[in-house]
Amino acid sequence: MTYRILSIAALTIAAATPVAAAAQTATRPATAAPAAQQTPNRATLLRNLDNNFKLIDGNGDGTLTAAELAAAEQKSQQQRLNATRQQVDARFTQLDTNKDGSLSKAEFMAVAPTRTVPTGNGLNLMNPLDKNKDSKVTLDEYRSPVLVRFDQMDTNKDGQISPAERQAATQTASRR
Repeated sequence: MTYRILSIAALTIAAATPVAAAAQTATRPATAAPAAQQTPNRATLLRNLDNNFKLIDGNGDGTLTAAELAAAEQKSQQQRLNATRQQVDARFTQLDTNKDGSLSKAEFMAVAPTRTVPTGNGLNLMNPLDKNKDSKVTLDEYRSPVLVRFDQMDTNKDGQISPAERQAATQTASRR
């Protein structure tokens, strides 16, 4: 259990610390693909783990104490917090177009997502419902798709969908 926690902590710290990134960059050839696309290399992984272990092992005694792991975790969390704050600050600066140190509603709304709502003609709804193709949907045509589905779910034909029938229908639908 302790080994597993240490392994997870080491891998987490390895992924989060800039030193780990620098070590990975230093071992990667200049023409190699980005790290996300590279095939994992055991030797590089071991080298990075060893480097990170040495960084965490503050007193250099070859073992990691809870205090050393806590300090490394604290450092990693602080680095993530600083990076997030820098991103937020940069985004704020970008949005504050008049550079007055605050966002007006107009500045905020300028980057708010806008979506044009397409004008529908109803054909995408009518075509599957209008079974006799008379350009009108009757009550029976409107009910039909829902009732067909209900009847498929109501396997014992008692006019009710039991929890077991609902679960069976859900499982059948998820296999499609």
